[in-house]
Amino acid sequence: MNLETPTPRIITGIILVALLAGLCIHYATEYENHLKYPSYKVILNSYPEGEVVNVGGTVICAGNGVILIEEYHQGQLVTMKVESNTPVEVKDQISVVGVLGTNNTIINVERVEVNEYWKYLFLLLRSFLVLIFLGYLFHRYWSFDWKAFHFRRR
Repeated sequence: MNLETPTPRIITGIILVALLAGLCIHYATEYENHLKYPSYKVILNSYPEGEVVNVGGTVICAGNGVILIEEYHQGQLVTMKVESNTPVEVKDQISVVGVLGTNNTIINVERVEVNEYWKYLFLLLRSFLVLIFLGYLFHRYWSFDWKAFHFRRR
């Protein structure tokens, strides 16, 4: 394919972006089917009490060996009660693997992974600063040629 003119470049770009979007959509819809432990989809559909599940969400309350987390799953707010003494703060993101008990309770916790809220904000700040820096470098060394519809080195 001759990509020397703008029209084939635009068509090729649209095809590649559509392909990337299709792969992203496929991943987003199918990832829960390949998890080691069932997650919210299975819990909301069949409630497998006594089985090991993997849930996550934002901490809304913590204390006295109980952590309350909530997560939006397919437009529905789900609140889970986790029986664990893991030190967490409100707004932390956690992922829990444990046995599902009655009334959306996780008992016999096997693993808890905590992503602290300040670390999440720091990650966003770092990403934003790097994006600005890379944008500056790109703008300094490259320009866009609208007639040929491609980037040229300055």
